[in-house]
Order: sequence, then C-alpha cells, then structure tokens
Amino acid sequence: MHIVRAPVSEGMRPLMEENYRLRHKIFVELQGWDALRRSDGRDVDAFDNEDATHILVTDGGELVGGSRVTPLNKPNLLQTVFNGLLHGSLPADPSLGADWTRFYVRPDRREGRRRSPESAALFCAMMEYALAEGFSFVTFVSSLSMVEHGSSVGWRITPLGAPATVDGKATVAAWIEVSEQALYNVRRATGMSGALIPASALRRRQLGAISA
Repeated sequence: MHIVRAPVSEGMRPLMEENYRLRHKIFVELQGWDALRRSDGRDVDAFDNEDATHILVTDGGELVGGSRVTPLNKPNLLQTVFNGLLHGSLPADPSLGADWTRFYVRPDRREGRRRSPESAALFCAMMEYALAEGFSFVTFVSSLSMVEHGSSVGWRITPLGAPATVDGKATVAAWIEVSEQALYNVRRATGMSGALIPASALRRRQLGAISA
C-alpha cells in the first residue's frame, strides 16, 4: 500500500505514471469516458495536483489498484464537474471532509470476483487514511452499485441528491461517515485484520487494531 502526495519523490514517479496510464485504460478505453481521452494515454486532470493524495496498491511490484482523495475545502471533482448532483448540504464543514475519486482495480484482478482483495484493501485503506487525517466524512460520485458495495461492508452512506443519468448510467453523489466503527466494519467484512497503511505515511496519528 502506497500513499503518494506532492511533491512526488523520484522513486514514486514511475508508479504515478503507471497509475495515470492504467486510469486512462480503465476509465477511457474500457468505460468510455471520452471527455478524459488524451493523446498521451494518461488520465490526468486538474485535481491531480498538490492537494491530492493517491492511495495505490501494488502486488509483486505491479500496480493493481488505486484511488484519489482530495480535501473538500480545496478544488474538487464533486463541487465542480458534478455539482449538478448536489441537492442537499454537506453533513459538516468542508474542512472536515474529502472527495474520493478515481477508484479502480486492474481489470484482470477483478474478473469473476464479486469483491477482489485489491478492492477490499482500497476500501480499508481509504477509511484508515480518512481517520488519520481527521476527516468526519468522505464524498463520492458513482454508479448505484458502488453505494450498494459500500453499504455491504457496513458503512453508513447518505445520498446528497437523487440519482441522475450521466453517460447513460444512473449516477449518484453521496457521503460516507468516517468513524472507528466504520473501519472496524469494513475490516470485518473484507477479512482485513490490521492496518494497511505504513505508519510513516500517516501525518496525524497511527492507527492500531480496531475491535468491537
């Protein structure tokens, strides 16, 4: 598990480049998000900036999954590109929240599996990271299946508006409550027994084992 922030170290740059190229393959070439298409084959947008944190999963040195977290008191995808999905207020001040975007698992790692280990690791790591950063909620925009997936691991998820059709799919903006219980629930549901993020990568505090 890797936590990558600006300034990106020399050693992490190849991994970040692989992240951008894999995102392009998944979101543009496979899912058809043509607005993101770039001639260099890299999915990089205005929110891949110094405020973003990238949570990346590798296995045997190969990138197998990733996601991005952006503070809500900084420019973010939800309140700009997808602001039309917001029909209610955020649950707390934006300084207490973050926007979770660009979640993916490499296609060959999720074929035929309802919940891949990579997906489970990313869910757990995101909650670990949100707790360590002091966030009380995390927003996201996704298909309804992502809401169902989050609810199935014991997360409290609240829609921020009614679903709307985006690129032919029912899409919703919602928020996830960040809590020690939410971390315990997702670990129990996915079989992850302990912290995944290295303590050295957490800026605020270390996370120990969470028990009921």
